[in-house]
Amino acid sequence: MDLIILLVLIVAIAFFFKDYKNVVYFLGIVEILFRIIHFIGDHLKIIELNQFINKYIPSSLFTMLGKYADGLLYEILMWILLICFVSLEVYLVKYFFKRGK
Repeated sequence: MDLIILLVLIVAIAFFFKDYKNVVYFLGIVEILFRIIHFIGDHLKIIELNQFINKYIPSSLFTMLGKYADGLLYEILMWILLICFVSLEVYLVKYFFKRGK
């Protein structure tokens, strides 16, 4: 179910903004959000919260892909996601140096 929601959001972002850059930013936002939520859940000593987070929220987009795909399909999707993250890094570095002028 979580993969379907993510795919619908990606399609909506791509449809409304019509730009690859916005999809890359969205994937970066979701990845960072997942990791922050799991960090908070692991470091707050509230057992119920940590159990809820571990049960319903994936720790990263890679684990979400691994839950629904395996083998060659997983490898292809993983490399596509990695290319998106490299693109995000390039966009962030460009923005950083452009703002520094």
